[in-house]
Amino acid sequence: MHTHTFHSACSSVDMSPAAIIREAETQGIEYVGITDHIHKGTDPSFLGLLRADINSIETSCKVYLGCEADLPAVGESLVSPYVLANTDFIMVAANHFHHPAVVKPASASREDVARLFLDMFTYAVSLEYVDPLYVMPGSYNPLAPSLLTEKDLAPAIELAVKNQVAMEISRRALMPEQRPFLVWFYKLCKEAGVKFSIGSDGHRICDVGRTELVEPIVSELGLDDSDIWLPALRTAQHTAKPG
Repeated sequence: MHTHTFHSACSSVDMSPAAIIREAETQGIEYVGITDHIHKGTDPSFLGLLRADINSIETSCKVYLGCEADLPAVGESLVSPYVLANTDFIMVAANHFHHPAVVKPASASREDVARLFLDMFTYAVSLEYVDPLYVMPGSYNPLAPSLLTEKDLAPAIELAVKNQVAMEISRRALMPEQRPFLVWFYKLCKEAGVKFSIGSDGHRICDVGRTELVEPIVSELGLDDSDIWLPALRTAQHTAKPG
């Protein structure tokens, strides 16, 4: 449920919706989620083009159009009415601290990074339109979030349950040094009743459907179909203007 087309600058030029869907069909994948980046300054009108492109493709796959929207800072959202009206789901990246338009920790200390990680995570799960949340602690200091305790995280996790925000398990977030924190974090989420999204975070055709790093964690957490989040096609008319 996390694949980028060529509309994302970080993606390969051959990542067209048709190429992604054909690769998914070859692998026997049933669900495909298109999630191009919404950065500060991104013109969201590309979503309308993507929707038309996806609708023109005959496929047995269930294809959902989403986006991966940055949170520039606590209290600042890039998800406009147009974005909401032209997507089936909204994925939010709460800690893209490496991106130049996203707020930075007060310092590079583990304490300051952990504090901002928690603040941004808490804000992200407070947004009722968020579907899956992309948690990537290693985007600034991979060890910093390990300073957080269950008591620190519990209020935000409870808010995620209330607002039905799923947590994505993504292969690109599973760097060896941050795996212990993420497994512990996912266990807290599962115990609280949070659902999970499985993502390959594909930027190249060879990335489509790659979940081999995720599968051991899914097994360790004991996840089954009832724990997995899938989007529902929005029924709203796609008439809002870009903005």
